[in-house]
Amino acid sequence: MQRIEQLLWRHKKKTDKQDGNILQGMRFLCAEDNELNAEILTELLKIEGAECTICENGEEILKAFEQSAPGDYDMILMDVQMPVMNGYEATKAIRRSSHELAKTIPIIAMTANAFSEDIQHSLAAGMNAHVSKPVEMKGTGKDDQKHKIRRGAPKCSSLNK
Repeated sequence: MQRIEQLLWRHKKKTDKQDGNILQGMRFLCAEDNELNAEILTELLKIEGAECTICENGEEILKAFEQSAPGDYDMILMDVQMPVMNGYEATKAIRRSSHELAKTIPIIAMTANAFSEDIQHSLAAGMNAHVSKPVEMKGTGKDDQKHKIRRGAPKCSSLNK
């Protein structure tokens, strides 16, 4: 299982003013077609002081991103298997879009598929990282992981470790 903190880093440089929860105030654009998973994700982020907008498919998240102003969202959490447009297609479309942050906004794949070929497919589509579901908010080393991630992470193959 994953610690959701491992998928959350700022793409913008921020100061470390916050003593407590480094997720406080972050805004996520999330693609999740499963209603229960969307509700759980929303609540987990809310507990951590973050906000999210849920889109039910790839077309919706693409439209929401393209209509957003730079800075409206700090990161995109992308389900991979969705109807209408899957997460890989949506990520490629986001990266090709004319939005100011299209090339730089972090996009994290969230999927039950965690084989190395799935991770490579996520990276090839333009995602920054890949985590397998279910994600969890608590775990040992939580604060160390959050601070490492907040400072920025390289384009990585997997955050499953």
